[in-house]
Amino acid sequence: MTINEQVVSILIMTISGLFVGAVVDGTRYLLSALSPKFFLRKMGYGVELIVWGILGALTYYILFLVKGGEWRLVDPLAQILGIFLYESIFQPYFRFVGRVSVLLFIKPIYLIVKLIISIISGIIRLFIRIFSFILMPFYKIYIKIKRNVLQKFFTRIRRSIFKKS
Repeated sequence: MTINEQVVSILIMTISGLFVGAVVDGTRYLLSALSPKFFLRKMGYGVELIVWGILGALTYYILFLVKGGEWRLVDPLAQILGIFLYESIFQPYFRFVGRVSVLLFIKPIYLIVKLIISIISGIIRLFIRIFSFILMPFYKIYIKIKRNVLQKFFTRIRRSIFKKS
C-alpha cells in the first residue's frame, strides 16, 4: 500500500468518524425529543447499542471497500479522531443543519398529517351528528313508546307473575 493510499484511507476513516459522531449525536437528540412514555425512549440504551453496532458494521464495510478488509491500528485511531473532531468543531454546525432540516421538512410533514387526521375526524363527527339529527325524532318517539306502552306492558307482566294470593 502506497503512502497516497494510506493517507486516503486515513482521511476516509476520519470522515467516517465524523459521520459516526453525527449519527450517534442525532440518535441521542431524537431519543431525547421523544415523549418519556414512548417505548423507544424507554429503551434508549438498547437503541443506541443497535446504532453503534450498525455503525461498526458500516465502518468495516468501508474498510472492506477501501482496503479489502485489511485493518490497521491507524484506522480506529483515525475514526476516533473523526469523532473528536465532530464533538469539538463540527457539532454546532451539524446540530444547526439538523434543526433547520427538522423545521423545513419534518415539521411540515407532521403538520400535514395532523391536518389530514383532523379533517377526517371532523368529517366523521359531521356524519355522526347528521345521523343523530336524522334519528332524533325516532328516538323521541321511542322514548314516548317506552314510557307509555312498554312500561304498562312490563307492569302487567310483573303483576301477573308476582300476584299476591
